Amino acid sequence: MGERDTRLLIQRADRLSSVVNTPGWQELEAEVERKVERLRKTASIYALSPDGADQRKLDTIRGTIAALRWFVGVPHKAQSTLEEFLREQGIEMSEEPE
Repeated sequence: MGERDTRLLIQRADRLSSVVNTPGWQELEAEVERKVERLRKTASIYALSPDGADQRKLDTIRGTIAALRWFVGVPHKAQSTLEEFLREQGIEMSEEPE
């Protein structure tokens, strides 16, 4: 990986991690939490159905919750993921991006 590619990765991680502090992102995270809560309630209804649980629907809900959590976690984890990747490549982050 060249210096230019490294610089681009660092800039990308900085932009991703900086989005966390914006009001719009915070509102998005809150909306995701509300959606997750609605999905959990729906899953409970499916699981407690007198006709038996619909495993496909429960699996879909579980996957949707995992995807939503992954999505909102990306900016939070961007910097640490980048640093880990660069360490694995043997690249030291000694200076701030320009």
